[in-house]
Amino acid sequence: MIRAVFFLGVGLILGGVAASFVGPPGAGAWAIGTGIPVASMALVFWLVARSLRGTQPEHPLVAAAAVKAGRVGMARVDSIRETGTRINDQPLCELEITVQPRVGQPYRTRLRRILGFEKRARLAPGSVHPVAILIEGEPDVGFLKPEEVSDPSLLGLPVPSSAAAGELRIPKSGKLRSNGKRSRPLIGSSRRWFPLRAVLYVIMLCAGAALVLLPLRSAVELSLASQKATGSWIADMRTEPGISAALDALEQKVGHDRVSQVNLYKDFVLIDAPVGPGTLNTDTWYYRGGELSNDGPASTQPESEEEFFRTSEVNWKDLWPAVQSKSQGFGQEITDDIGIFAERSKDYDNESVSFMQNNGPVVLRFNINEPYSSTSYTMDSHGKNITED
Repeated sequence: MIRAVFFLGVGLILGGVAASFVGPPGAGAWAIGTGIPVASMALVFWLVARSLRGTQPEHPLVAAAAVKAGRVGMARVDSIRETGTRINDQPLCELEITVQPRVGQPYRTRLRRILGFEKRARLAPGSVHPVAILIEGEPDVGFLKPEEVSDPSLLGLPVPSSAAAGELRIPKSGKLRSNGKRSRPLIGSSRRWFPLRAVLYVIMLCAGAALVLLPLRSAVELSLASQKATGSWIADMRTEPGISAALDALEQKVGHDRVSQVNLYKDFVLIDAPVGPGTLNTDTWYYRGGELSNDGPASTQPESEEEFFRTSEVNWKDLWPAVQSKSQGFGQEITDDIGIFAERSKDYDNESVSFMQNNGPVVLRFNINEPYSSTSYTMDSHGKNITED
């Protein structure tokens, strides 16, 4: 169904928009780029199909079979009007006709045809034409030429007034096939089928969004956890659950929880950590939108095991509230550019063998920028003992 494809495209677009917010940069670009043309083309075909609903093309074979079976009659065109749709510069017209079968009661029906100038002139209101009754017991008809009528006496069959012909009979939905049978859609277009159509559209919408978001399960889970914890669908990576998500992803990747530096920003986390257990070789890891990526060797390589600390040594959930409390003391609003940087403090004893190595207690630093100044602060791993540098 064209409408199902339309809702699939809309689902891709919605999934792409969601992915662009909760996933890594560019995560939803392909979905939006695919969903827009898919939905647009499906919408165009949907509108065209809707405008052509009820239109039956000519069926010479079906009409010939009806003539052979004796299902013929005469029909008078009662009214004709343009629908406003044009196909190849020819108007789509709606005709109301009164039909008198050779055998049976008269009836009124409505049909749509694409009529050029000559056909429309021939089918002017009040004109009478021989017709083939295409399906036994149904109102579908096809216009015949006089020479196609096997019994000329049919042309003299009188057609009663439209008032005497009874109620208007509308052909059933579905197009006629060349074998005289009607094709039926899996799901009808009537009101009776609307609940089932609605379910199908919702399924296609969800399927489109799922195609985009399923590969981003970690990002979606992080977004859901953030909404539950903070009320925001976009996780702040300086707070929980963002920090735990980044550290857990790193530990699963490298197989340990040793790090030399952790930098927390609003949108992402940068971590310097050994590439595996039992080695000093350290890479920089980048976590954003539920995705962990490797940025290659860290710019500063640790010289000893003492420069690492375990992530469990820091009370991560207490850090951002500590920064907020300090900023509120200045009477200014926390800004998005404040970062928190964790590492071991340096050994400044110039007589020590570990001079200028980061092997002291874990410290955390952050800056608060004011319009005309910037102040640096240090706090311990519990978010306490805040001092100005």
